[in-house]
Amino acid sequence: MPTGDAFTKDTPATPDVETFDVRGWIRNTAPVTRSVTVYGRPDLMGEIEALDDRVVELQATEFDDDRLGYVSEAQKVAQEAEALRVQMHASALRFRFRGLKNGELEEIKAEFGREDDAPDGVGELDYRIMARQCVQPAGLSWEDFRTLHENFGAYFARTLMKTAQEAVMGGGVDVPFSSASSSLIATSSPT
Repeated sequence: MPTGDAFTKDTPATPDVETFDVRGWIRNTAPVTRSVTVYGRPDLMGEIEALDDRVVELQATEFDDDRLGYVSEAQKVAQEAEALRVQMHASALRFRFRGLKNGELEEIKAEFGREDDAPDGVGELDYRIMARQCVQPAGLSWEDFRTLHENFGAYFARTLMKTAQEAVMGGGVDVPFSSASSSLIATSSPT
């Protein structure tokens, strides 16, 4: 694996406090954003795992056959698993949430105006908060988040809510490092 500047996680030098434009820095600040990918077809995960286990079992018992065009049972099962992987990947959707601005939570609670009945820990107030925070995909309403929760259950709602809460908390904010991007930059010719 190549090494070089693209593979470092160096932190830029701290600005000189004597010349740093702190008011310009303040004007350009923005709430934290966090992202998560969720799958609309998580039901396929168990099927894929079972097919992968079956491939391993079959490979241990099948003999090699050099006949032209012969497709082993393990190969057929592997192809089934791959077709399901394609379906599961196609059901992926990336959500991005921003932190709430000062006063937004209080505003949402005031608009809501009542106690929330959230039997599994996620309810209408949460949907309203997530709808306000959701940057991508744009335009989702609190009703959309409720429908997603109803259709996919706690896994989906809690995954989204956890990401939205992380955007509000802002804890552990750091510049993300991407080994994939870094590798591409390191191995590409300069433009």
